[in-house]
Amino acid sequence: MARQPILTDDEKVFGYELLFRDGVENFFSNPDPDAASRSTLDSTLLMGLDTLCDGRRAFINCTREVLLREYITLLPPAQSVVEILESVPPDDAVFAACERLKKAGYLLALDDFRPHDPRERLVDLADILKIELTYTSVPERASMMARYLPHGCRIWPKR
Repeated sequence: MARQPILTDDEKVFGYELLFRDGVENFFSNPDPDAASRSTLDSTLLMGLDTLCDGRRAFINCTREVLLREYITLLPPAQSVVEILESVPPDDAVFAACERLKKAGYLLALDDFRPHDPRERLVDLADILKIELTYTSVPERASMMARYLPHGCRIWPKR
């Protein structure tokens, strides 16, 4: 397991993005993203959120399969953030799964959110938009903040 801190504006740790690693390399070598998400959940259950996240929230990357099968519900909603990957199509089944997770008390984050993102349909359900700084310009980020902050979303830059 690897963890990447997610910081607030005043550089305090809000939570950790949990990432599965299958060796000393800084990546997961299996090309199946579902396997990475399931392995992260398995390791989190084995090690425990308190051990991995020091009482802060765990951001768990979720593929379409993990969302639809609701594997994330194995973790407590008060300590977990459902991080919806950019590869997840915002179809009706995904939307319905996100609605159920919100009703169950989970925070939802849209990972690598960009202008004209196909997951825009999910913004009203999202609590957090994670914006990749290297893929967006300053004017695009300003426009996104003006557009999405009124929805109640937190916006986190990713470096």
